[in-house]
Amino acid sequence: MVGVMGRGNETIYRARYVLIDGCFEQEAALVERAGRIEEILLDDEAARAVNASRRQVDLGNVALIPGQLNVHSHAFQRSLRGKTEYGQPGREDDNFWTWRTEMYELANRIEPDEMEIIGRMVFLEMLCAGITHVGEFHYVHHRPDGSAYDDPNELALRLGRAAKDVGLRMTMLPVAYHTGDIGEAAGPDQRRFISSGVHTFLGRVEGLAHRWADEELLDVGVAPHSIRAVDRQWLEAIAEWGRSRKAPVHIHACEQRKEVRASEYAFGMPPVEALYEWGVLDERWTIIHGTHLSDRELEILEEVRPTIGACPTTERNLGDGFLPATELVARDVPIALGSDSHTVVDPFEEMRLVEYHERLRREERNVLVGADRLGRTSTAEILWPMGTRFGARSLASDDGALRVGGPADFVALDLDHPSIAGAQRSTLLTDVVLSMSAAAVRDVIVAGKAVVAEGVHRREHDIISDYCALMERYAQEGSR
Repeated sequence: MVGVMGRGNETIYRARYVLIDGCFEQEAALVERAGRIEEILLDDEAARAVNASRRQVDLGNVALIPGQLNVHSHAFQRSLRGKTEYGQPGREDDNFWTWRTEMYELANRIEPDEMEIIGRMVFLEMLCAGITHVGEFHYVHHRPDGSAYDDPNELALRLGRAAKDVGLRMTMLPVAYHTGDIGEAAGPDQRRFISSGVHTFLGRVEGLAHRWADEELLDVGVAPHSIRAVDRQWLEAIAEWGRSRKAPVHIHACEQRKEVRASEYAFGMPPVEALYEWGVLDERWTIIHGTHLSDRELEILEEVRPTIGACPTTERNLGDGFLPATELVARDVPIALGSDSHTVVDPFEEMRLVEYHERLRREERNVLVGADRLGRTSTAEILWPMGTRFGARSLASDDGALRVGGPADFVALDLDHPSIAGAQRSTLLTDVVLSMSAAAVRDVIVAGKAVVAEGVHRREHDIISDYCALMERYAQEGSR
């Protein structure tokens, strides 16, 4: 990064290419002021800006793209990575539900300081991969015995502090959790998640929103965990809260066939259809996963157009099933992306897997373009909004694009990186979406501040050291 100091409070970021309205403009520049994009300079304007009396940063041979949005994260599950990939004698039916038992064991051991350490680690990893905004689906609320902390938002505040410390934009989605399954009491391994009543839960959400009202990087939505964990009365109250505040509402739905069967048995219909019939589903909602959708549910999604929050690397890891992406694209249902359990943190991998899983399902290539209502012929153009515009839609934010007045959240891709070297302007978006390694992310700017420079975060050493020490302690305690 080469900087030239000038007068005023503006910074001009110059690059070989800048992605504007879906096209890479050559030798363009972004003018940042107070964390927003003040101007976009093209061609001769960018050249003349070199002599202007403003601070200038020439990023060199890079392409600037909007920061990616990760709409579904369980931060604490980062520390489960690598620990569940083993067969066990007598448990040949290893599946999502057996994995969940091990995840619950982790959830019931984490202390507040540890939550913050883990949060910093995964949020650092997100930034270094080009993610500038995360939706944190947060359901570990209480002490291990189920009692509330002195501040009932203690663990959410710890994650907020972790995100703010590393410079990541975050929408906290406190999770409503009341029952263990439909009509069943919660089990002892779920006691850290449980709220006694919906109004108590919403009061805690309001308290957090008030606490963060003036925070630039932190925002609050809400998340009923699933129709297994809250009933219709809860969903109606949460939906009303979301509508009244124009806040995002996220929910797990149709991830597992067992979940679908339970809903059909209890309510006579699968989860998304139930949300629709109960009058709670609208375009502000995000359906997380949606891997097992009925024909009727696809019709509902086409009518209501909530966002689908797909998490392909996690769905692949847990054996959930394939997102019906072709059917969703054919109905113009927005798809956003999340890293969920963080087995992999790479927004470009999540993006390309939406298409690649369809190729495996159908044994064809360039599947989504054949379903696209707009008649686009570029697979990359169909996938790109999933990490940007539709992510912003899911989190009710105004990021996801480089535009005048928008937040100065952008990422510099190293055009000399081996995974993207030789890419031409005409094919660059395709190279980024379908071939590039996240290691090509060189610089990351969030709200106008450089949080990753030359591939390094300023606190990277300390964050990784703290996390490694915690994992070593967990390993030692687990071996006793």
